[in-house]
Amino acid sequence: MSAWFIIAQVFGIITIVFEFASYQIKDKRKYLLVNGIGGIFWTIMFVAIGMATSLSTQLSLIIVGAYTTTRALVFWWIFKHDTKRRRMAGRIFLIVMVIIAISAGIYVIVGLPTREVRILQSIALVFALGFVIGQYMPGKHPVRITVFFYAIMLLLTQTPLNILYAEPPLNFRWNPMGMLIEMSKIASVIVFYFLFFQKKLLAKKLVKIKQQVDCELNIIHADSNFDDVIKLNQLEKLVAKMIRMEIKAIDTDEITNALTSQQQTQAVLEDLKTVADVKMVMEKVLRLKMQRMDKPKIKGVKLNV
Repeated sequence: MSAWFIIAQVFGIITIVFEFASYQIKDKRKYLLVNGIGGIFWTIMFVAIGMATSLSTQLSLIIVGAYTTTRALVFWWIFKHDTKRRRMAGRIFLIVMVIIAISAGIYVIVGLPTREVRILQSIALVFALGFVIGQYMPGKHPVRITVFFYAIMLLLTQTPLNILYAEPPLNFRWNPMGMLIEMSKIASVIVFYFLFFQKKLLAKKLVKIKQQVDCELNIIHADSNFDDVIKLNQLEKLVAKMIRMEIKAIDTDEITNALTSQQQTQAVLEDLKTVADVKMVMEKVLRLKMQRMDKPKIKGVKLNV
């Protein structure tokens, strides 16, 4: 095991960290920056493997790494400002990248030795194009959905399913670190959507709790003599739970401008108003109890017959 091969594994581990982290980032520009930096280490990993074996065997992968890194960093620069010129530049750059990917993909696929490998690489090319377009498309979902399937195809191409040499005896090449990198992308997307749907479920529960609290408060306000202390204690606990869930439901990544900041602040202010309402009700009950305690008791008169 040469020093260059060990260096390649180190850069592969660094790549895994950046790849996994990038797909947890919801902001498109931050994602592209982290993904682009990870692409730099990914490209260096292939260079190191080439130094350990032969650069000619890794040249195509080095080009793919450089292509991926350049695309991510250029998109990062384009999305800095939402202007007509930058949108136009983004579309032109996207078209150029797609043309390059199609041309290079067809060139490589035609020269592959077996029909099975050509079919596998053709499918991988389709998913690769989808990922290129997904990185440019707005929103957080297109890039994650496309990279999930693209990573699966790349995972398959780095196993013995991808026969690199046709001459007998057939040689198969495993790329364990490359497989781990693709698995980290898949795992990152799964973790992202697990947390995403967990937030959605939390938001639905929060809506139900708020409706329940509002209903209870309406009943209390309608009954001026309400003094059910047990029910008030339950309501107080319910409001405390509502506040905790509201804080958990806040997604800081979604706070990107003054409008989203105002929306999150408004939700918290409404909860604080509910807390104030509950506090007023409890003070009302306390006053009623004190008034009843201060009332003089009328003793019964015993009559002798």
